[in-house]
Amino acid sequence: MITNDSRVVLFDSDDAAHFQTGISGWVSRHGRFMGNDERTARYDGCTHTRCEDCGEPVDRGRLICPKCNEARDVKRYAAMPKEEWNGKGMLYSETTDKYFSDWDEIEEYCADEEIAIDRLRLIICEPNYLPLLDPSDYGCDEMAEDGELPDAVIHAIEDFNKVIKAAPPISWTPGKKAAISNV
Repeated sequence: MITNDSRVVLFDSDDAAHFQTGISGWVSRHGRFMGNDERTARYDGCTHTRCEDCGEPVDRGRLICPKCNEARDVKRYAAMPKEEWNGKGMLYSETTDKYFSDWDEIEEYCADEEIAIDRLRLIICEPNYLPLLDPSDYGCDEMAEDGELPDAVIHAIEDFNKVIKAAPPISWTPGKKAAISNV
């Protein structure tokens, strides 16, 4: 029973803990009582669980083993729509967690690492741009309830947004299409 009193209870006090008899239930190997919850007691006491796919032991907290995870990744990649890369933007390799900007860079990497291009699982990236400022929302937390931005500020925001629209991408995110290797 948890109480909300604010009194001080010292470690060696009889109130800090007590020995209870006449109860039964699941206890983890750490001594934590879980009542009738066998699953929680077993999870608390285990160091490994079984892979959902093959049944091999995996570290507690993981659902599948590295081998099955790789198999799932290969299957998911194979099911992705394929598209020829236009040579602009970036490509991302799932297997190496690296970004590439051209085929020469990819070929050089593959030669250095002695890996075949098709093993990289290349994905066409999508650009990430800076967000535009919304003049109707800018400063709304600081303004009076029916307040409006001064015209000069609105014009400055519009000019700022023009610069942002003309700016190149600031980063890249792996997209939803696999790149067709044309080398």
